[in-house]
Amino acid sequence: MNLESISIHEVAKSVSEAMDTRHSIREYETKPIPEDLLNRIFEKALRSPSWKNSQPWKVHIVSGEKRNSLASALTNAATGSQPTPETNWPESYPSDAKKRMFDLGMKIYGVAGIDRKDKEARDQFMLRNFSFFGAPTAVFITSKFDLNFFVGIDLGCFLQSVLLLAREEGLGTCPQAALGAFPEVVRNELGLPKEEKVIMGISIGYPKAQSELNRFHTPREEASDLIRFY
Repeated sequence: MNLESISIHEVAKSVSEAMDTRHSIREYETKPIPEDLLNRIFEKALRSPSWKNSQPWKVHIVSGEKRNSLASALTNAATGSQPTPETNWPESYPSDAKKRMFDLGMKIYGVAGIDRKDKEARDQFMLRNFSFFGAPTAVFITSKFDLNFFVGIDLGCFLQSVLLLAREEGLGTCPQAALGAFPEVVRNELGLPKEEKVIMGISIGYPKAQSELNRFHTPREEASDLIRFY
């Protein structure tokens, strides 16, 4: 299997295949996702582990006209305002991580046909986060818990479950911290209480066919560099 360029239009036949082939999708078909399929994915994801079975997540699945109005509101906010996330976004990274992040940006812009020096094009590409990259459904993960390291682990377990279950069904996903950048917009649009923190979101849908951007598969470090046996 060529892990540099993978098509994920078919269903995944095993957890291993879902792990090997899942990657972030940034171009989607307009085809809506059947509600029973979404329900199946998220009900199964509720089996994800959490600290003492605390289950610190709430899930908001947004499609149709509500999805469109939320995309418009978020895009407007992102165009004229600075992000105000309710979680602290990382500001510093080890040097090896910085290199991976820089390399990833260069590769994605290259596949998308964007010159790294073209700031306007890069900004427009970034804004596509807030219209869910054209996905027919957006998912917002919220929590009423005080946010700490272990709540973050629990939410990460839930997120990974959703991504793999969606891949099993032949759906594409893109997990996005950016969708937690303007929590008040999300709360207002969805009528959420103030104490419900907007953590992040997921774009989900059928991957757009014949998309080179969708075939880009992020490289990983060699196992021998990161895993040690004793």
